[in-house]
Amino acid sequence: AHAMAWRSSRALWLVLAGAAAVKPPGIRAPPRACVTRRSLLSAAPAACALAVMPSVPAARATSLTAELRQAEEALAASDGSTVLASINRLLELSSEYGGMPSDALRKELIEKVRAKRSELKGVGGWDEGSYGEKEEQYLRLQRVVDPWRVVELEGRAQLAVLGFAPVYIGLLGVQQVAPKLFNPAYAAGVALLFGPLLFQILFG
Repeated sequence: AHAMAWRSSRALWLVLAGAAAVKPPGIRAPPRACVTRRSLLSAAPAACALAVMPSVPAARATSLTAELRQAEEALAASDGSTVLASINRLLELSSEYGGMPSDALRKELIEKVRAKRSELKGVGGWDEGSYGEKEEQYLRLQRVVDPWRVVELEGRAQLAVLGFAPVYIGLLGVQQVAPKLFNPAYAAGVALLFGPLLFQILFG
C-alpha cells in the first residue's frame, strides 16, 4: 500500500512538473532586444538632428533681437513724415517671425510704439481721429504682436483687481447702513473698477 501511494504521488508530481514546463499554445516569449552596429548607425542621424534642433530657434531669436533694436532706434528717431516706414519695418519683422519670441520683447515693442504714437499725437504728427494709414498700420502691428492687447490693458486690469476688495467692503457697509443707496453705490463701484479699463478698450 505504501509503495502504491508513493508511485501515485510520484506520478502526480511528474504530471504537474510536465504541465508547468509546457507553454500554452499561441503564446510566444517576447523577442529580446538586440542592439547591433547597424541599428546604432541608423539611429545616429536622428540623434544628431535632435541635438541641432534647439539651436535653430535660438539663432532666429538672436537675429530678431538685433534687427528689432535697429528698427526701434529708427522709430525713436522718426517724426510724422518717417514714422510710417518705421512701423512698417516693425510689422515686417513681427510677421516674419510670427510675433515676438518672449513677453519681454513684446512689452518693449508695444510700449515704444505707443509712446511714439502718443508723442506724435501731441504735436499733430499722427492721424487725426481713429482712422488713417498710420493708425491702421499701428493696429495691424498690434494684432500681430499683442492681439489681446495685454500690454496696453495690463496696468488698468491690475488696478481693477487691487481696487476690488475696498469697493466690495464699502458696498457691504452701504448695504448695512443705507440699504436704499445700495443700487447707486453698486453702479458707482462697477464704474470705478471697470470704467478705466472699458475706456481704454474703446478709445485707447
